[in-house]
Amino acid sequence: MNASAIDARLLEVLQQASNLQLFQLSAVIERMLADPKRILQVRKDLHMGQSVRFMDWRDGQMRTGTIVAMKDTQLTIQEQGTRSAWNVPYTAIEPPAQGTHTPAPEPA
Repeated sequence: MNASAIDARLLEVLQQASNLQLFQLSAVIERMLADPKRILQVRKDLHMGQSVRFMDWRDGQMRTGTIVAMKDTQLTIQEQGTRSAWNVPYTAIEPPAQGTHTPAPEPA
């Protein structure tokens, strides 16, 4: 995980937490991320073929790819460069910058 992207004070508090406290926090965060309101908040600004940035959960790095499939709780992104397919939750997507909404492509 890219620790430099996390507030240093928060990271310090988390390092002092017990394993049980971290587990409890993890469960709360998982429930919050699965909230349909959060998913819809991200999903409403996305469409097939759109280029997006998403977080690689393995190392915390942001990657860029194109949306190739959209499901209820996750979407499939083809990473640029490697052409690898990633199934990621909507909450792992960086929201498009305000005012840069790109229209959905016209159907063929």
